[in-house]
Amino acid sequence: MREGWLAAEGLHQLPLILGWDVAGVVKQVGANVTAFREGDEVYAFADLSKDGAYAQYISVNSQLVAKKPLTLSFAEAAAVPLTALTAWQAINQLVDIQPGQSILIHGASGGVGSFAVQFAKLKGAIVAAVASSKNHDYVRSLGATTVADYNVPSYLKVLGQFDYVFDIVDNDIAGIYDTVKPTGKYITTLKKHSIPACYDFAHERVLVMPNGQQLTEIGELIDNGKISIPSIAELPFSDVAKAHALSETEHVRGKIVISI
Repeated sequence: MREGWLAAEGLHQLPLILGWDVAGVVKQVGANVTAFREGDEVYAFADLSKDGAYAQYISVNSQLVAKKPLTLSFAEAAAVPLTALTAWQAINQLVDIQPGQSILIHGASGGVGSFAVQFAKLKGAIVAAVASSKNHDYVRSLGATTVADYNVPSYLKVLGQFDYVFDIVDNDIAGIYDTVKPTGKYITTLKKHSIPACYDFAHERVLVMPNGQQLTEIGELIDNGKISIPSIAELPFSDVAKAHALSETEHVRGKIVISI
């Protein structure tokens, strides 16, 4: 957002407050809001077309808000919405995983990947994960049965083919299309790919949308111990530039949270 990747979408007017994941306490509700009241602890993925969460206060449509999971701190809850919703909408809406089917998750140790591994496992999938070697134990703890290190040459060739491939990294790595079965589906995040005609699998991009009801369901899974949240690195608002620089390394496990 800060670098202008969505400038062509016409979503924003400058100056702009960044940040769309938020967790906090309701200060005021509109006259027609009945699901929430002042003092409620909530979390949300806010409307992308409006000012964001790098502020003391934010106004959010109540339909995009959910009660904060009881078992999470505010910092932990703030790490959930966008990444969990991206994974939820990819795994539960764009594919129809049946028990015993296989899925490869490329970028499994990041925020989206950490949730995607767990959501796929809950649906009975056999999960393979791609991550750096230092994160292999982590993704195994989330439910991956096969792990591969992207630093190993030709690592994709030894993995075989999968019913579904969720390519969160979206970096056009050579050989990624060969891991999708002809009857399978390839899901991406940042863009929709032009797949060569020699491949028969389906392809779709997940474009995450705010959704309070889905966040409620995700919160229930968290509170019931069905899924765990990714690791978080919590930084004060004064270190926001440091937080962005850390994010841009693309080697963060889990999520970065800014406390205000």
